[in-house]
Amino acid sequence: MAKQVSAHGVKIHRQYTYDAAADVLGVSDQTVRGWRPLGLLVLDSQKPHLILGHELKRFLESRIPKARRKFKPDEFYCMSCRAPRGPYGAMADYVPFKAVRGRLVSLCVVCETPCNRFVSLKTCTELAKTLTIATRDTC
Repeated sequence: MAKQVSAHGVKIHRQYTYDAAADVLGVSDQTVRGWRPLGLLVLDSQKPHLILGHELKRFLESRIPKARRKFKPDEFYCMSCRAPRGPYGAMADYVPFKAVRGRLVSLCVVCETPCNRFVSLKTCTELAKTLTIATRDTC
């Protein structure tokens, strides 16, 4: 599995050679050279080739997968399927944490494992129009 490189140490107002960028990121200079065909912009009109700090940071941040997903109002995240799924039988349980916030628990429609979704009480009442929601006690 490839190492995920963090752009945290890259200064946007600096210019880096391949070696300097590799030292900052903790990878080899051949790795940095290999990023060129993948979209890393390099000033190659003179030697040594220079990489602008803001371009290096942009390139590294564009490689990080976005973990956040938008769900439809009636979807839950299934940890087993690792995907948004609908509730089994259009049923869910509401477990309140505070007066205005809680968690909806349902079974996955595909694998029938528990799925969760954190919602506000207002969202829960809106979902009650399409789902059968039972409220559990916190005890």
